[in-house]
Amino acid sequence: MSDVAPYPPLEGKVAIVSGAGRGIGEATARRLVADGAQVVIGDVRDDLGRSVAEGLVPRAAYVHLDVANQDDWCRAIEFTRATFGDPSILVCNAGIMLSSPFEKTTPDDFRRAFETNAIGVLVGIQAVLDPMRANGGGSVVILSSVAGLVGIEGLAAYCASKAANTMIARCAAIELSQYNIRVNSIHPGKVDTPMSSGAAVAAIGSANASEPPPVGRIAEPADVAALIAFLARDDAAYITGGQYVIDGGRQAGYKYSKTVTPV
Repeated sequence: MSDVAPYPPLEGKVAIVSGAGRGIGEATARRLVADGAQVVIGDVRDDLGRSVAEGLVPRAAYVHLDVANQDDWCRAIEFTRATFGDPSILVCNAGIMLSSPFEKTTPDDFRRAFETNAIGVLVGIQAVLDPMRANGGGSVVILSSVAGLVGIEGLAAYCASKAANTMIARCAAIELSQYNIRVNSIHPGKVDTPMSSGAAVAAIGSANASEPPPVGRIAEPADVAALIAFLARDDAAYITGGQYVIDGGRQAGYKYSKTVTPV
C-alpha cells in the first residue's frame, strides 16, 4: 500500500448508500462524491432521494430502496452495476426510531425496528456480496448507534435493533474477510438530523439529552460522513470488525457545567 493516498481517495469506487435522502445518508453521499466515488442513492422517500441525486449528477443516481425488501435490493444492485459498475462500498444507513416506555413496547414495535435496522442490514450485505467479490473486495459500513452499545430509556426496540446490527457487522467481518470485504459499524451519539429532532426523541425527555458532549456541540451529519468516508478508503484496509463511537466524547464520562476546584 502506498504511503500517500491517491487523490481523490475514492476515485474509481462505486458506492451504494441507503437512506440517503436526508440526514447522515445525504451527507455521506455528498462526501463520497466529493472524494471521487460514484454513488447510488437509495431511499423510500423518492422526492428527497431524487433531489439529492440530481444535485450530484453525473456522479450520482437514485434508486427506490426499501431496505427490508429483498427484491428492492436486487433491483438496486442491478441498477448500480448497469449505471456505474460493480459496487465496492456499501453504507447501510437507513433506519427508523420508535419510542415508548418499556412496559408498553409491543412485539410489533420490535418487528418494525428489526425489519429496517437489522434485517435491512443483513439482506443488504447479502445482496452486495457477489458484485463485491467480483470487484476483488470492498468496504461495508453499518450505521449503528451509541444506542446499540448502551441502554436508553424509552428506546428498547431501537436499542435492541441497533445492538443486533452491531453483531451482524462483527459476524460478517469474520466471515467475509476471506473475500477482502471489510465490515465495520459506527455508533453516533446525537446528530443534528431530522430523526434526532423527531417525535421519537422528543418523547424520551432525557434529562441530559440537551447537554452538549465534552467537545461542546452536537454533531453535524458531515462529522459522521467523514468517518464513513475514511472507512471506505483503501487506507483503512486493515480495519474490519470494529465498532467506532463518534459522540464528541460523551461516553468518556460526564463534564460538569460548573468549574470544579481541585481539592
